[in-house]
Amino acid sequence: MTTQQQATGAPRTPRFYLALAAGKAAAAVLKLARRRGGQVPGTVAEAICPDFLARIPKPERVVFVTGTNGKTTTSNLLDDILIESGLDLVTNRAGGNIITGIESSLIKGSTVSGAPKNSVACMELDELSCRRVLPHMTPDILLAVNLYRDNFTRNANPDYIFSVIDASVPASTHLVLNADDLISCRLAPQAHRRTYFSIDRLPDDLEGPEGIVCDLTACPECGGHLEYDWCHLRHLGHAHCTSCGFTNPEPDYLVTHVDKRALEFTVREVCHARDGKAPEYTYRIGAYSITNLYNLVAALVTARELGIAAEELQRILASGKVNVTAARFSETSAREMRLVNSASKGENSTATSTALATICGEPGRKAVVLMLADYYLATNPKKTEYIGWYYQADFEHLAGEDVKQVVVQGANSDDLLLRLLLAGVDPARIKLAETETDAADLIDLEGIDGVFCAYDIFNGEQADRFRDRVAQRIEQA
Repeated sequence: MTTQQQATGAPRTPRFYLALAAGKAAAAVLKLARRRGGQVPGTVAEAICPDFLARIPKPERVVFVTGTNGKTTTSNLLDDILIESGLDLVTNRAGGNIITGIESSLIKGSTVSGAPKNSVACMELDELSCRRVLPHMTPDILLAVNLYRDNFTRNANPDYIFSVIDASVPASTHLVLNADDLISCRLAPQAHRRTYFSIDRLPDDLEGPEGIVCDLTACPECGGHLEYDWCHLRHLGHAHCTSCGFTNPEPDYLVTHVDKRALEFTVREVCHARDGKAPEYTYRIGAYSITNLYNLVAALVTARELGIAAEELQRILASGKVNVTAARFSETSAREMRLVNSASKGENSTATSTALATICGEPGRKAVVLMLADYYLATNPKKTEYIGWYYQADFEHLAGEDVKQVVVQGANSDDLLLRLLLAGVDPARIKLAETETDAADLIDLEGIDGVFCAYDIFNGEQADRFRDRVAQRIEQA
């Protein structure tokens, strides 16, 4: 699909216009009711016109962000950067990352005739939705942040996710890929325009994959022995096959230096080298973790490939206006006690393991609260949550001496208690809570420097209420 074909879409029929009007009416009702319902306009439109996405005109340029972990954060960072740089943007923050959410965003961002109001669309795209969306929206750029194992009952394993994305990417799309991920960096060989980013070896890197489960134990090309040189995070790092020689692609953008104390990192733009010398630019990062660094670098590289000058990106990040969304990470304090909420994406062993590693790597003595049971599943009598993923996640982090207390809240507390005991967490340090208020009241505030809450992404409101109650207790003490 050419840019012009994408902009105009398939022929618009009376059914399409009826679907568009119904979608806009649904969006208006939701706004009046002060409800999000991000997928509702698209769902309504699809019910009337099943090929609605193929027919609605698209913005001139389309950027999608996909991958297993970090795509929401990365997409939000990229949205903020592009908006700050002055681009006219439609996003799906208030919609969703599946086809009906994307349709909803396009409906809200169109005129009554369906013409796009914005020149650029920058949207998060669910991995499995690639097969439904990409036939009708050809992205100018597709950023794939990584591929890990995800929700077992939905995505099975990385090979399955890989196969869906791999077969769906149009040959004309420019791919931005993580060279440190030997799974996702191999995506869609039919797309010849490829840009790779990487983080050079860091002082605190591991010699091999992190955690009790590794998503890449053999060469993805020949099945031979994969020898790791170093790992930044899980299986992300540098490796080579001892049989066929397969290794990481050479990066176009390379993070050469990280200063955690100054909250700065330096990127060498190898692809923009002149006379053998590549320019380097230093950027600010609001809150350092290796995951935050990967997400921000991915967003910066995509912005550079969209034509945003490095100096402009330096200015935007230095302003402090672009940070990891508070829906994923937020920190407050009460009487010098740190109160940190960190999303850990329940039913995802990699995301939870990374969140726990980050929390336990923070300085000082801490209490850790786990709100990992999906709140909405717990309230649905016809559904249950698969708990097998507990045994693929690294709860062993919580056995460290700095973790003085672990409070578990949620419908699966007893199951998680068993997993914590198997992980070597002292049972005397573990308490179970019925509600978020109970969890806050169970925290022993003596002898700790911070309270950290790891919560499922659907439990954000509960995590906020928990933290408010802890802060109240501290202030009243």
